[in-house]
Amino acid sequence: MPPNNITASSSAVPCRTWPASLWLAGYSKVLLRPLLLFFVAACLLVAGQQAHAHPDADADADADVPRVSAANLAEGLSLRGQWRFQPGDDLSWANPALDDSQWQTLGVPQRWPTGGYPEQGQMGWYRLSLIVDPELRGTRLLDQLAVRMGKVLSAYELYAGGELIGSVGRLPPLNETDYDRERVLSISESAVDADGRLVLALRVWGGEAALVDSWGAGPISGEFKLGYFRDLLIGGVIAELPGLIFAAMTLFFGCYHLYLYGRNRNLEAFFWFGLMACNVAVYGVMITQWKYITDLSFLSMKKIEFGAVYLLPAVGMQMIWSLLGLPISRWLRAYQVSFVAASLLVVLIPGHTVHYQTLSIWQLWIIPIMAWAPWVLLRESRAGNAEARTVLLGTIIFIGAAVNDMLIDMVHLETARIAPLGFIAVLVAMAVSLANRFTTMCRELEVEVAERTAELSEANEQLARVARFDHLTGLLNRRGFADEAEREIGRAARTDRPLSVLLADVDNFKLFNDQHGHVCGDKVLKRAARLLQGRLREVDKVARWGGEEFILLLPETDLDGAAVLGESLRKTIAENLFEFGEQRLSITMTFGIASFRKGETLEACIARADTALYHGKENGRNKVMIGNYKGLSIVN
Repeated sequence: MPPNNITASSSAVPCRTWPASLWLAGYSKVLLRPLLLFFVAACLLVAGQQAHAHPDADADADADVPRVSAANLAEGLSLRGQWRFQPGDDLSWANPALDDSQWQTLGVPQRWPTGGYPEQGQMGWYRLSLIVDPELRGTRLLDQLAVRMGKVLSAYELYAGGELIGSVGRLPPLNETDYDRERVLSISESAVDADGRLVLALRVWGGEAALVDSWGAGPISGEFKLGYFRDLLIGGVIAELPGLIFAAMTLFFGCYHLYLYGRNRNLEAFFWFGLMACNVAVYGVMITQWKYITDLSFLSMKKIEFGAVYLLPAVGMQMIWSLLGLPISRWLRAYQVSFVAASLLVVLIPGHTVHYQTLSIWQLWIIPIMAWAPWVLLRESRAGNAEARTVLLGTIIFIGAAVNDMLIDMVHLETARIAPLGFIAVLVAMAVSLANRFTTMCRELEVEVAERTAELSEANEQLARVARFDHLTGLLNRRGFADEAEREIGRAARTDRPLSVLLADVDNFKLFNDQHGHVCGDKVLKRAARLLQGRLREVDKVARWGGEEFILLLPETDLDGAAVLGESLRKTIAENLFEFGEQRLSITMTFGIASFRKGETLEACIARADTALYHGKENGRNKVMIGNYKGLSIVN
């Protein structure tokens, strides 16, 4: 074959010896023929694919139109994506028959270009065509058809099949802004034409020029979905439940910590945590759809929202510094006051303009504290502050969430807002830290209570001793003796054992006080108490009955035994001498004895002993007198 001949010839003869015409003819036979065949085959293949993909022009048009079926309605057909868009305003653009093929496409949700469309009065229309499956037409399922609309800056009207089905805010000339509301709007069956085509037309007012310059306009976030009214409504409520639960729990924790502070004003960190939690709870409600349950205007709700979020850094700083026990410097206090002032201004200045004109400034203004607070917490953590370590983790999570949301506002980052998660992290960290502090305080309080209890027990014992014992002699006093006597009387009554009482009085005690002074009198009493106590058994009780009188309780002792003891005591005391100053003094005592009778009270028995004592005094003192049934007798 020629290629072989050429190859063979080229190996045997140098190429430069071939004539040019022969060389070109051979080359064309080798390369051009296969290339031509390949090109023809490729053209036929592409043509066949095009013919298969687009059998006719109508089929090509319908291929790009979303189809509505029972299956995707049950799951919810997402309307996010490219819609036809045209700046300007003309109510005829709601007509389903309008040809919008020359309109530009714009994403939903997607913000308008910077500056919007001022020459068109910041007005624009979106259109989306859908094809309803034949199986749905004429069924009751179409009666349940609805669309869920996300958030649109700043107001809109929605048309289905040329019919107005709902709106949010008010378009010019009324100009009422409401860019937070998400709605579920019902679509009537008549909105679907005979061919099964459903055209949605969204008429949008972007808002005043300053708002569009700052935040953009158009559909910005949320769910844009076609489905059944009941399913979309329930789905929306379920999606909003976490926000409501978060706000409710935060409010509960805030009020609880404020209550704890109300019970103990020393818990300053609890007050600031409670205030911050309540502030976050208010903000949490204002960024959900639950706020529309109230009768407040949208402007009032935004005032509350911005006022709460602008105040947050000031309260947060106070809470962290209070928790760490750190003083707030002058510059930090001024920085803190600036947030309070910003919160007041944004609430008091009328209109929405102050909101979007100050938000970017506020976001930049919080950057210093977002850097300073973690550094302080890290420093305190390294210094061994356990509470700082707990709060540091929550603060880092919050800062990450705050940066995410700041980027959404500043550079229109397409991501979900996670500031509530950051708030949750801070609140949980603070709650754990305060719980640790509270536990530590309780533990310290328990230790202090135990110490105080021990001190009180010791003090009570001392008081009991003072109440039962005579401070001068150390003997039982009248009260202590009465307690001991009642127990012994009860025991004697149960066992039918004898019990005697011996009443003693220092003779001529007044002379000691008058001649030698009260110091000598006190010494006489102490001496007498020591001598009486030294001659008794352990079961016997001796007490100072009053003045210079003493009383003895003698269990298991009858009248004779008491008389023997009394005489022994009388002799011991009379023979005892003691020194006072340079003098040697002696004392004598007179004793009256009585034995308990069955059924007799303590007072009655003591009265008989006292009568015996009285007669002993009358008969010369320094005697032992016995009170018996027949009268009185003297122990010789």
